[in-house]
Amino acid sequence: MTPRQPRNRPLPGLGPAVALWAALAAPAWAAEPLRVAASIGPVALLVQAVGGERVAVQTLLPPGASPHGYEPTPSQVRDLAGAHLLVTVGAGLDPWAERLHRAVARDVPALALAAHTALLASEDPDEPGGDPHVWLDPVRVRDDLVPALVRALSDASPDGAADFARSGAAFQGRLTALDRELAEGLAPVRDRGFVPFHASWTYFARRYHLRQVAVVEPIPGREPSARWMRDVIEAARAAGARAVLVEPQFNPRIARTIAEQFGARVVTADPLGDPAGPSGGSYESLMRFNLAAFREALGR
Repeated sequence: MTPRQPRNRPLPGLGPAVALWAALAAPAWAAEPLRVAASIGPVALLVQAVGGERVAVQTLLPPGASPHGYEPTPSQVRDLAGAHLLVTVGAGLDPWAERLHRAVARDVPALALAAHTALLASEDPDEPGGDPHVWLDPVRVRDDLVPALVRALSDASPDGAADFARSGAAFQGRLTALDRELAEGLAPVRDRGFVPFHASWTYFARRYHLRQVAVVEPIPGREPSARWMRDVIEAARAAGARAVLVEPQFNPRIARTIAEQFGARVVTADPLGDPAGPSGGSYESLMRFNLAAFREALGR
């Protein structure tokens, strides 16, 4: 069965250049593969793991960019206009993708992964739906997100349903093994404290019994106040935190300043990943990169 083709729609709320790109982005449709637009890199990795050769995944957010406050470019408009399915995180992490979907490709089916699992409370007031960083817990990915992806892909391309179910089950098996690997690898640093750049690691820390004691930047994209920085330093000292975790998508200057005040290591962890970078091009390689980062950060 050929995936559904969205009808053309007017483009409210977009600038003239973006609207022109969208109007010209007439997709050349083919029965296979299923074209899936993913808002951010980790979502693309999950779609690829479940979809296999039956999907062609285009990531809207470029490597190195932050999903918070991102503004889509004409190329992202074109990619979404030519998609058969949009997959986002939701819960306030990628609202730009949801706005683009409403304006450009309302008829393209959309899946917000965060809607398919119970979310933890978020420390960011700009994320009213709860903490969206659920992909950093492989057990939640296995139990909640993979089944949602199998259903969405099968709805978009019923002829591939059996293949999506097989790939999803195989991925779930790998996730079980990955969870075991992470638990064993982090057991030596269990209950040790760390200070992340922003609150990406709540699910990861809860799953593997680590302590997030403070956050350098409580609201992504807004520099913390001097008072906030003092509070972070005091909390880190009181908790005996060993490391400040920075992320490739953010300037580490403030994090390094805070780390110097309580003698902490500064280690790079990456919640988003980069297929061309050290975090690799699969979900498993992304999580193993972060396993190594946390072991380095929290080891003696």
